[in-house]
Amino acid sequence: MYLNGYTSTREQPVGESSSTRAMPLLEPAHLLQAISGRCTSTVPLVRWARELSDMHAESIPFRIDQAPQLACEPVRAEIDRVVGEIDAWAARHVPRTKSARKHTHSLGEVISHIAKTYAEAWWIVLHSADTETRHHAWFHLAEAREGYAEMVNEIRTRHLQLPLGSSGIWSAAGDIGYERKRNVTSNT
Repeated sequence: MYLNGYTSTREQPVGESSSTRAMPLLEPAHLLQAISGRCTSTVPLVRWARELSDMHAESIPFRIDQAPQLACEPVRAEIDRVVGEIDAWAARHVPRTKSARKHTHSLGEVISHIAKTYAEAWWIVLHSADTETRHHAWFHLAEAREGYAEMVNEIRTRHLQLPLGSSGIWSAAGDIGYERKRNVTSNT
């Protein structure tokens, strides 16, 4: 299925409206493909997911070596910037249902967490000889993927609302300011 530039392989269950499915969010499998660099789509979420994965992978040596915090600051700042871009995008594209339960993390924070978990899992697989540690890393990634899948399903059924995130708040405020300015201009 193709939806506004986003592909979905999930079949639409009987009785589910197509508007429930018309959410511009990546399916869990597509998100992991984007994070791993195996997706060539030009969709912004795909690009941002890959950027986050690369930056989290870049930050692993800083955390392992316990390097001074200043050494990792440019990477953290870039991660925050990309999370902000995702949140601003989500504020404009992901519908908000007022009566829905509120999630604790923004879309950018969730994608960043999954990208970080993916990077750490691969680092452990490549650098650890302990089978149990490697298994735990993959299990943790599977849990993150499952949590994302549940979150997307709840958003699509209008049972969950994401917080805007700091830049999403400003993006939404900008949209409101634009609407207010346009309304004032058209009324005069």
